[in-house]
Amino acid sequence: GDIFAHTELLAAPVFAVGAERTRPNLKVQDGCNNRCSFCVIPSVRGRSRSLPREEVLREVGQLVEAGYREVVISGINLGRWGRDLRPQQRFADLVRAIVEQTGLEKLRISSVEPMDWSDELIELVTTHPRIARHAHVPLQSGSDQILRAMHRKYRPWHYAQRLEKIRAASAEAAIGADVMVGFPGETEEFFEASREFITSLPFTYLHVFTFSARPGTAAASLPQQVPVEVARERSRLLRELAAEKNLAFRQSFVGGELKLITLSSGDDECTDALTDNYLKLRLAGKHAPNQWLRARIAAVTDDGLRGTAKS
Repeated sequence: GDIFAHTELLAAPVFAVGAERTRPNLKVQDGCNNRCSFCVIPSVRGRSRSLPREEVLREVGQLVEAGYREVVISGINLGRWGRDLRPQQRFADLVRAIVEQTGLEKLRISSVEPMDWSDELIELVTTHPRIARHAHVPLQSGSDQILRAMHRKYRPWHYAQRLEKIRAASAEAAIGADVMVGFPGETEEFFEASREFITSLPFTYLHVFTFSARPGTAAASLPQQVPVEVARERSRLLRELAAEKNLAFRQSFVGGELKLITLSSGDDECTDALTDNYLKLRLAGKHAPNQWLRARIAAVTDDGLRGTAKS
């Protein structure tokens, strides 16, 4: 059938691969009305459509009854949740409803586009005790020229304002982004502008991707395609920058305490866990999965933290 004729979304929680299920992912929105020049999603997933609030609350309630203590809500363009419903609703309204009308201990929000980070949403994510301190804000590029070629709807200064508001509201929040390198027309000058922009912002991690032409997209036929070896080198530089930022962020918690959820039953020596602010943690001792605990942070590891549970 016609994907663009689909107006309803059905709920089906998705669980991460692994022996223990601890953080189900509930899709509450699908499709996208944007037309980014590199993206095939609008043509394969259709227009934006939302799971009605009552259904979201019912699904979350069932997950809570099943024993889950953290739920991740996600979508292709999550911040657009509710715009297609009648009467129209806002994403922040859904977030508030989940924490006020269900018994969920911790709500984590996946990726939300920069201009959908309203002041209300920022306040909820950075202050509400039952919402994870974690903001993933797709960037793609810090170059204004490249953003325009991508048909992204914000400018670098708009993006920076949103991130700076998030960081001002919470020094502990994880702030991440998707970044693309090697987009057609990305000259050395434009890449350096992007790298300098990223350097200036309080990111704690990055997901770095190399542009890959998708048939049927506007970007696939653009001139000035970037050689693969150049794009790979730019990816390496941004990954190194991200690693530096992430290490500094992790080091800032040594000697302090963080809240975490245990992910696996572990062995006799330690248990894998994830902190409220999206850091991997090796927790000393054997602990049951799906438990919210507080831990004192003893040291950084190669890619996370090490700590001991507070009694």
